Parts: sequence; structure tokens; C-alpha cells
Amino acid sequence: MAFQYLDRNAQLPAASSEVSRRFTAHDNWEMTDAERLALTGLLANLRPECAIEVGVYHAGSLSVLSRYCKKVYALDIDPACAAQYHDKFNNVEFVTGDSKLTLPRVLKQISEANEPLGFVLIDADHSREGVQRDIECVLRYTPTRPLYLLMHDSFNPECRRGMKGADWAAQPHVHLVELDFVPGRFVTAEEPESHRQMWCGFALAVLLPEPRMSKLVIHENESL
Repeated sequence: MAFQYLDRNAQLPAASSEVSRRFTAHDNWEMTDAERLALTGLLANLRPECAIEVGVYHAGSLSVLSRYCKKVYALDIDPACAAQYHDKFNNVEFVTGDSKLTLPRVLKQISEANEPLGFVLIDADHSREGVQRDIECVLRYTPTRPLYLLMHDSFNPECRRGMKGADWAAQPHVHLVELDFVPGRFVTAEEPESHRQMWCGFALAVLLPEPRMSKLVIHENESL
């Protein structure tokens, strides 16, 4: 491969063997170094008591969520995720099923139990419709404390359409939306199955308990 990611703890290499491993192995966590460091930095600073991840895949980001969050709800349509990772994370509750059904149910459960939800990561259905649906489901939740919503693959055209299409302004507790919190990348020729496609990138939204007092602006720092 032409590039390699940091390990799941987002640590820089400290020995020559660790440097060489970056070019000879892959941990199947589909996030760039910048995204891993951003996710780790956010969670290390916030340390949410309760978090949701929509889309588990190979549990790369879940390993970071589990490390810094007191409790995590991990949602995925594939039952193999719960079967494979259940015993590896003692503070993660796995929920299997389509997020259009499971996400509303989990949010309702959190609200009724008055759990302190502080962080949501959306990285599941990458269609425009799926991304928008998951976002708008979260937007129906009324935060009782600062809630940080991180959305992966904001550089992908379909995902970005879903993010831009979400009715952010209808939720009075949304104070900030930045679609280019972390920029994405073009896939290189060394990855022929998706060469030149646009992937990765983080969008970030901040919801606060108090309603906003001004017009909401959707920021796109890297729109050009």
C-alpha cells in the first residue's frame, strides 16, 4: 500500500519496526491518521458518560469510544459485529438491526432513562437517504447537556448530500454545523477498487441544552 494508518491508540511510531509496519500491515479501520487523532482528541477531552456509534464495521473507532466513554451503544445491521466484539468491550451494548429502527429505539431508551448522552458517531449507511435519516433521527432528540455529533465520510458526495439535506434548522438546539471539521481524501491508485473516489472527512455538529438565538449557518470550510 502507498500509505498506512496509525494504530488504534493513535500513537506515533517510536521505533524503526513500528515505522515499517505502517507500510506492511493494515488494521482494517477505514479512517485516516488525521481522523483517528481528531476522534481520539475529542473523546479524550470530552470523556462522555454515554455515547452512540452507528456503524461498527471492524470496531476501530469503537475501541476508542470504549476507552474514553463510560457506556457506548454500538449499532450495526450485521449480527457478526456483536458476535465478534461482544467479549472485547465490557462497557459496550451492541444493538443489531437497521439503524432506521434501532437508532430511534436507543435514543428513546436513553431519554426515558435520563442517561447523559454526550457523543454520537454516524458511520453506517453511506447513501444520501441513509445519512440524512440517521442525522434527522438524532435531531429529534432534545439534549440535556452538550451533545457532539460526528459524521464520517463528509467528503463523499452522497454522504455530503445527506448531511446538507438534513433539516438542521428545525432543531432549535443545534448551534454549530461544520461539514469540513476534518477534510477528506481522494483514493489513490494503489486502491484500484475505488481509485479517485472521494471518501473520509468528518462533519461536526454541536447541540446544546439552551436554544440558539440566531440564524443557523451550515459551514463548509473546504467547499472549494
